[in-house]
Amino acid sequence: MTSRPADDLPPNTVRVSERARRVRLVVTSREGLVVVVPKRFAASKVPEILRSHAVWIERTLTRTAERRERHASLPTSPPPERIELPGIGLSWRVVLRAGAGDGVRATVRDDELVLSGAVDDPAAVHDALRRAVGKAARERLPLMLGGVEAETGWRAARVTIRRQRTRWGSCTSRAAISLNESLVFLPPRLVRFVLIHELAHTERLDHSPAFWALVERFDAGWREARRELRDGWRHVPAWAEP
Repeated sequence: MTSRPADDLPPNTVRVSERARRVRLVVTSREGLVVVVPKRFAASKVPEILRSHAVWIERTLTRTAERRERHASLPTSPPPERIELPGIGLSWRVVLRAGAGDGVRATVRDDELVLSGAVDDPAAVHDALRRAVGKAARERLPLMLGGVEAETGWRAARVTIRRQRTRWGSCTSRAAISLNESLVFLPPRLVRFVLIHELAHTERLDHSPAFWALVERFDAGWREARRELRDGWRHVPAWAEP
């Protein structure tokens, strides 16, 4: 439901989630500010929560508006000259090779990403870039998660890589972990935090002090990483966003 905010609060939508264990603030270019709350959460508490996060909300809404402008310019924007994927330690120089046909094919050759075909079609180019990034994410992120599994002793029953719109990762009660392919654009310390966070959920599904104590055993800087991750989408180029 969409709230009618007080004069000092931004417009927002309150969404009740069956799975939510705590209140979560999400800002998207499509929906604006969304307040995700658990069942039976008192709606009267939402204004105070919004006021306590006013600085983050204002900053994030501004950045979202900037992203919306970048999205609007995508149909005419040229492809990037280089793609940086610090989360998985890759960097590609983008090489364009015009050819016949409607689509664009992406081929990785050492440190080059070669785009061949209708490279004068921005939509086709961006689609090829997304496919290349998704392939790299599916190849590398499960391996990185395996390294953290070896370090912590926690195990995921299954791992999937998806283009998620808001979540960086999730874990089910059956220890099935899903990771957002856009993690590849984040700094390595934030990727590590997400991997530890989701694996810790194989031990505890809540966000209790006991859960964060598990995380802290392997990431002493989790508080700072958690705060930084709230603005994580600023690292993701517009063409790569879900």
